[in-house]
Amino acid sequence: MPVSDPALWSLAKPAIRDALEKMAKAMEEGKKIDGYDAYPVVKMKEGEIFPAFEIDYQAPDFRKLFGWEKSFASRPYTYEGIRGFTELVSYVESQATYESFLGGGRTESSDLLAEMAEFGARSLILEVASRHADARGFEWCEEYALASYLEMEAWWRGGKLPVDIFVPIANVSFEDLKIQLSDSTSIERISDEQHQARVISLKAYERNSWLVRAYTHALVIRNSVSVEWPFLMGREQWESFPYDQVDRAIQALSIVAPEPTGYDQVCFIPNGWSHGYKRALPMVTHAFAAERYDRQVSQEEFSPTETLSSEQANQVAELYRALTDAHPQVSLAARRLQLATLREDELDEIVDLCVGIEALLGGTTAGDTTYKLGIRGAAVLMRAGFQRSETVAQLIKKVYAYRSNIVHGQVKYEKKRIVTFEGKRFLATDIAKILLREILQVMLREPDLISKIDNDRVIFELMDNRGATANG
Repeated sequence: MPVSDPALWSLAKPAIRDALEKMAKAMEEGKKIDGYDAYPVVKMKEGEIFPAFEIDYQAPDFRKLFGWEKSFASRPYTYEGIRGFTELVSYVESQATYESFLGGGRTESSDLLAEMAEFGARSLILEVASRHADARGFEWCEEYALASYLEMEAWWRGGKLPVDIFVPIANVSFEDLKIQLSDSTSIERISDEQHQARVISLKAYERNSWLVRAYTHALVIRNSVSVEWPFLMGREQWESFPYDQVDRAIQALSIVAPEPTGYDQVCFIPNGWSHGYKRALPMVTHAFAAERYDRQVSQEEFSPTETLSSEQANQVAELYRALTDAHPQVSLAARRLQLATLREDELDEIVDLCVGIEALLGGTTAGDTTYKLGIRGAAVLMRAGFQRSETVAQLIKKVYAYRSNIVHGQVKYEKKRIVTFEGKRFLATDIAKILLREILQVMLREPDLISKIDNDRVIFELMDNRGATANG
């Protein structure tokens, strides 16, 4: 990648090199270097699949060796004492491109612009020098310094900055290191360094051990969106966010995995640019909290509670691709399955699940809804290996009866909450979730079936178990 602003690089390079030399001198002389505040260090526990983190208060922050001459803080070196710092500030202040970036459009104040030019120049020099010290040591490597500078320069140039989405998946792990869902979307093992970066980018009070140990893999979506990030704004500004892609992956995972899952942290990885870093870590940066995880996930218990095999991971990938172009009713049912897991109230959960079942089996013809759902559900589930169609039909009817009592305000709904099956008692909500997951799998494997659900001949053929009938 060529340098976009040769003048900026020619001024920044000697300043970066001088700052690095001062950092090395401070180390040689044993000067006190303040550390990062509560710096998390991720460590893998022996014999376990998930990491944990400890707090290191000694991780050096080389940037803290420098301060302003006018500041009361005592620092070994000043920003103004860095070689070429004043000339760099003057150049930055004179350029309209950087004026917009540093001032965020607030050009009415020349004092503000001058102050932001100083802060910006300081940030540019010390971020590159500190990263060099952590990743390459103190012996000057111009190739590495230039590569780091180019990432910062791309940020400074402003405009739309491309990012990759990085969403850790809660409570469900995978045997495979990577599962490709599409050309641009995959589920990937989170490295210890990525864990550390995403935790560090949180405020100290937002960090907890569950945020690390409950996650082993992340959903990664590449080249999907861009952000804008003027220096003065302090963080990225989203133009849009691909919730549909993220939720589609969670929906596919929820269909395959019986254990609760979801996500509560959304991160991004700058693609070809940099806004700064912590030590030599990858640029996995916390964007926002989402709290879109199954409420049955417990932060107090062992987690992840399930690890999917390669075969199951392949099923997730197949379902993700099928959901991409699924019939609207099938997409609705998958969304309702996901929404049900987010509900705090069981009554809301059963309504969501039954809406999903009805979206798949209700069709458009008139008739007794409970009867239709029972017969059609039993017929469809023959495709999933369910042999006792009468029992399945009765289960669906009992689940729907529970839902009907709730939505119609019947005070006796509590009596319908428990469903007996083969002498055992189950929550109607749990039965509904199993039924919806299994029906979704059939509908996604046989996409033509949803459009023929009103065809009695198709239903009879399914009941007779006479082979593939979706094309009949």
